[in-house]
Amino acid sequence: MGKLEETLAKGVEDGKIPHAIVCATSKSVGKSHYPNATPIQTDAVFALASQTKLLTTIAALHIVDAGLFALDDDVCSKLPELATQPILTGFDDNNKPILVERKNGITLRQLLTHSAGAAYDGMNPLLIKYHAQRGLKPGIGPTLVERFGIPLVYEPGESWAYSGSIDWAGKLVERLTNSTLDDYFKLLFEPLGAKSITFWPDRNPDLKDKVLSIVVRTPDGKLIPNSEPTLNTGSTDCFGGHGGFSTMSDYLLVQHSILSNDGKLLKPETVEMMFQPQLQADSKRDLMAFMASPMGAYVIGEWAPGLDLDWGLGGMLVMRDDVGRRKKGTLSWGGMTNPFWLIDREAGLALTFGTQVFPPGDRVVEGMISAVEYGVYEMAGVKF
Repeated sequence: MGKLEETLAKGVEDGKIPHAIVCATSKSVGKSHYPNATPIQTDAVFALASQTKLLTTIAALHIVDAGLFALDDDVCSKLPELATQPILTGFDDNNKPILVERKNGITLRQLLTHSAGAAYDGMNPLLIKYHAQRGLKPGIGPTLVERFGIPLVYEPGESWAYSGSIDWAGKLVERLTNSTLDDYFKLLFEPLGAKSITFWPDRNPDLKDKVLSIVVRTPDGKLIPNSEPTLNTGSTDCFGGHGGFSTMSDYLLVQHSILSNDGKLLKPETVEMMFQPQLQADSKRDLMAFMASPMGAYVIGEWAPGLDLDWGLGGMLVMRDDVGRRKKGTLSWGGMTNPFWLIDREAGLALTFGTQVFPPGDRVVEGMISAVEYGVYEMAGVKF
């Protein structure tokens, strides 16, 4: 057993993680339905959470390649619900919300880079207060319009906030292709051999019994089965920002297609654009401020303080080497249940780490992710 495999096995034994699948090395350890004794299999199906964002971004870029839409077109003609969203700027002396009309359009590029004016309602103080006044809980609603039909919090293009904007990009794909995002994913990814990628594993007899259980880290550090609703509980829409499911090996097939730029998913020049910084100066400033704030602790994986970052098309871009892992230009992101992925074209490496643990940004899991990253880069002989 190699050093990395020993680290993973010891992490499970010590209760740091319930299970893990690392597809750069095709190694799986742990239990599928923690704490029972059934070993996890490499064909286990994971709730991808925000790892879905990469897949939806690829789908949106595919419609751009097909000439159905342009990155800098205003999406509101196809998404009229966005056209009616005001900007919440604060509350007046009587504690009433101050809502103003936006001046700018909203482009597909802005949706894909979290610079479209939106924010997750559970992560923004103004939206939290706005919901509380209405007796509503954040993140609730079976459809995209019900869940994300909320005010914007800044003028599109003038800031950055983590948001459900890629969910709207998924809805744009649906309306332009007269299909569901689930069907469009099948069209895109099944030719790669990735047949497990879906929003509805419970409808597929080959997948439904392979979906992993989610576990929760308690304040005393123990892992217990999750008993609370999840992001996908009650959903009837394909949420392109968080609703996908997949095996880690199928997810890696998508990553490898992008890494090799083989033309099977997107035009070569479109893949090149994915790895180019997309943010305007104000948006990059606010991304960096987010990562330096306490909220940045919820971003999956460990990020060196002050590391120069931007947003590409599909994930966060590392703008200088993070020595030992993630060379300059690496595209990366994760999900609420602590899965993590990266595509490092300079190193010629794609990596996916799958686990299902709440809360997001769990420090113990992040330590395991770092061990995997450093271990895989070392095994690959990547020089810095």
